[in-house]
Amino acid sequence: MKTQKPLNGICPVCNNIFEHKKRGGSRKTYCSSECCRKDWIKNNPEKRKETLRKSACKPENIKRHKEYNRGYRFRKNYGLTENDVELQLHRQNYTCYGCLKKLSIGEARVDHCHNSGKFRGILCDSCNWALGFVRDSKATLRRLMTYLDYDKNKLSLYLMGALKNELRIPEIGNSLRAEGYFVMDEWITPGEHADENWQRYEKIRGRNYKEALRGIAATNIFLFDKTHIDMSDVGVLVLPCGKSAFLELGYAKGSGKKTFILLDGHEPPRYDIMPNFVDKVCFDIEELKEELKKIKINVTQQNILKE
Repeated sequence: MKTQKPLNGICPVCNNIFEHKKRGGSRKTYCSSECCRKDWIKNNPEKRKETLRKSACKPENIKRHKEYNRGYRFRKNYGLTENDVELQLHRQNYTCYGCLKKLSIGEARVDHCHNSGKFRGILCDSCNWALGFVRDSKATLRRLMTYLDYDKNKLSLYLMGALKNELRIPEIGNSLRAEGYFVMDEWITPGEHADENWQRYEKIRGRNYKEALRGIAATNIFLFDKTHIDMSDVGVLVLPCGKSAFLELGYAKGSGKKTFILLDGHEPPRYDIMPNFVDKVCFDIEELKEELKKIKINVTQQNILKE
C-alpha cells in the first residue's frame, strides 16, 4: 500500500507550518524563499562573504550605498531629506560657512546645535569638527583668535581705562611698547561716544538693558576684551576711568594676573581704600616701568629654566 505524503510541512528556519502543493512537483523544505535564503547564509558563511564583497566592489553599488547611507543619516539624525540639504547648499553657494571651501553634496556635513539638536547649516569636515571640539563655545573660539596673536617672548599687558581718555591711552601704550612689551589698548578705537551710540541703537531696537547685553555686538565686544585679559600677564588700570575698567581690573586680579593702577601723574579727586587689592599703585609711568622690569626679569629667567 502506497504511503500518503503529509499535506503540511514544518519550516526548519521559522518553524511555521505550511501547506504543500496538492498535486505534482517536489516537496518544499521551506515556507518561503526568504527562509531558504537565511538557511543558505547560515550554512555557507564564506560563500556569502565572497558574494557580498564582489557585489560591494561594483562601482554602481558603491555609489548607491553612499547615496543611501547619506540620505539615511540625514533622515535619522536631523529629520532632513537630501533635497533639504541640497537647497541649503544652494543657499550657501555650495561653500562651507566656516572656511568658504567649495562643497558637493557628498562633502557636506550637517551642522546642528548641540543643545537643541536643531539644524544650523552646512560645513566641511574640518569646520564641523572644530565646532564640536570646542563645544560651540564662542568664548573659546574668540580666545583662540587672540591666542594666534600671542607672543610668548614678550610680557603681555592689557591697558584698562576710559573711552574718553582716547588720546592718553595710546600714548601710554606706545611708551610701553617702546620698552619691548606687547600692549593691548585697541579697545580705545571706537571713541568716547561708543557706549552712548550703542545705547541709542538698542533703544531704537526696542530692547532693554538685559536684552542689549546679550546682543551680537555686545557679546563680540565683551569677548574681545575678556579674551585679551585672559591672555595677558599684567593688567594696568589708567585713571581716570569708569566702572567697566574697575570690573576688568577685578576680573584680572581674580584670574591671578599681576595688576597695577596708574595715577598718570595726578592725585585722584577722591581717595579710596580698595585699590590696595592690586599689586601696586604707581604715580607715573616711570614708576610703572620700574615695576614691570621686575616681572620681565622673572619671565626671562623662567624661559631660560624651561629651555
